[in-house]
Amino acid sequence: MKVLPYFFAFGALLLVLWLIAVGGAGWKFPTPKLGLDLQGGMSMTLTATLPGGATPDAEKMELARQIIDDRVNGTGLVEPEIVIEGSNNIVVNVAGKDADTDQLRKVGDPATLRFREVLKQTAGSGTPEDIVDPSASGDPSASASPGDEDKESADPESSADGSETPPAETKPQEPTADQEQIRKEVATLVGADVYAQAEALTEPAATEADLEIYKAFGDLTSAQVAALPLNIQYNIPTITCDQLNGRAPGAISAVDQQVVACNKPDSEEIAKGQAAFVKSLLDVAKVVGEDVSDAGAGPDSQNPGSWMVNMEFTGGGSDKWSALTQATVGKQVAIVLDNLVVSDPEIREAMSGSAQITGNFNTEEAKTLAEQLKYGALPVAFNVDTIEEVSATLGTSQMEAGLLAGFIGVALVIVYCLLYYRLLGLVVIASLGASALLIYPSIALLGKQMGFTLTLAGITGFIVAIGITADSFVVFFERLKDEVQEGRSIRSAVPRSWALARRTIMSANTVSMLAAIILYFLAIGAVKGFAFTLGLSTVMDIAVVFLFTHPLVAWLSRFKLLGSPKLAGLGVARRRAGGTMRTKES
Repeated sequence: MKVLPYFFAFGALLLVLWLIAVGGAGWKFPTPKLGLDLQGGMSMTLTATLPGGATPDAEKMELARQIIDDRVNGTGLVEPEIVIEGSNNIVVNVAGKDADTDQLRKVGDPATLRFREVLKQTAGSGTPEDIVDPSASGDPSASASPGDEDKESADPESSADGSETPPAETKPQEPTADQEQIRKEVATLVGADVYAQAEALTEPAATEADLEIYKAFGDLTSAQVAALPLNIQYNIPTITCDQLNGRAPGAISAVDQQVVACNKPDSEEIAKGQAAFVKSLLDVAKVVGEDVSDAGAGPDSQNPGSWMVNMEFTGGGSDKWSALTQATVGKQVAIVLDNLVVSDPEIREAMSGSAQITGNFNTEEAKTLAEQLKYGALPVAFNVDTIEEVSATLGTSQMEAGLLAGFIGVALVIVYCLLYYRLLGLVVIASLGASALLIYPSIALLGKQMGFTLTLAGITGFIVAIGITADSFVVFFERLKDEVQEGRSIRSAVPRSWALARRTIMSANTVSMLAAIILYFLAIGAVKGFAFTLGLSTVMDIAVVFLFTHPLVAWLSRFKLLGSPKLAGLGVARRRAGGTMRTKES
């Protein structure tokens, strides 16, 4: 057997792995990316909120976990470990110092996107300013790119089919039991007469006297405001956009209900008098986030220095968008994300295909919004329950204990092999070293290129794999021992024993690989790391046994040392005078 090609292939594999790993680390010694339990990071707990304190079903929670997982991966954060705890909690763990509190909060934003016709608009700053004219107050830079369908302007007072558009009015909604209870509490706080007077309003109150009459509404919490009828939310000037914007995530996500929502101008723009809060009464949602097939961020050519979000609609979504724009030519359509009106452009022509969201976004805001829309809206609204920094002290101590356990395990394997196989025990040591030389740059490279992070569970996978690797050596050596005891020379026994042993080795490794693959796809969290490192170690075991261990034994068989019973530990066949054979174990 020619062993040089095998050693050359193994050396080339080592060289390539190390060159890529070192090059990826900036020509420095590569280091693996460590997980949350080893290097610390941030941990956030999201709690699902449903009306009446109901518990979300398992299917919706799993869908939410998958969407949050996609969002975290989309931001480039390290070690996105997202797991469901209990019936209504999702825990997001991000390793390292790259994540901050604000960045982590964004991955749990509901990102419920709604396209709603603007029915009315008024000032939302708590001052009795004139009612805003919806036809003139839209963001002129906000736009929706036209498609290939009919682009002719329609009569602003008519719908797409030529029928007259009914006047905008606030449609009453049946309150839930919880809302009804909160309304009674609010009536007690502001006064029953004042509350009844507010309920009877059909237009925004806009005098100095009204500010005094309805002053108590300005002291309500966002949760209390969310339970009030729409006409009170919209017509009472002391109910401000600050209160409306503070409502719980998903408070106005219902597609079949009219809602009241506000914009959120930049603080610098407000200080300079360039923007103001605007409160909008919005119709039912005609297009939703699920109708968006793709989204991406890019510079806003009409507003230098700002970014916008480009959206592509699904087939059904494109039809909905076309119908909405045909029915609202000359009117405004509000693009509502969660509880905020991010843009409210005037529709100048019927269109379909794609759309753009503009709103003076910076680069980070536009990219975050695009990722949220691209990966979908969460099926359940979440509140941030806790968010905290995690220390690596406990993980470090556990890692040290794990490494000590691994070292002890390797030492015991080596001692056993040296006592039982003697010279071949040195082959075991060399093979384990060769395996380590392959695995280390692989882990470092995967961390750099794919974001793979090494956790305590991953280290456990490597420790378990030591036994699998050692088992391959034992299978080969025992086959070799059987051939020698049957009377063959060491040199002739090696190829024969290898031909028999490799099938057993491949069968065992195939089982281990299948187990690792199944575990990886079925498990979540840290167990995935265990399955991945177990599978990686199995692949490396095959490479080492075929390209290093077998050629090394074949090369050593050419020397007399390996044929010595005292040095090799293989046993030598001996014959009696009667022709029978007996073996003497070394």
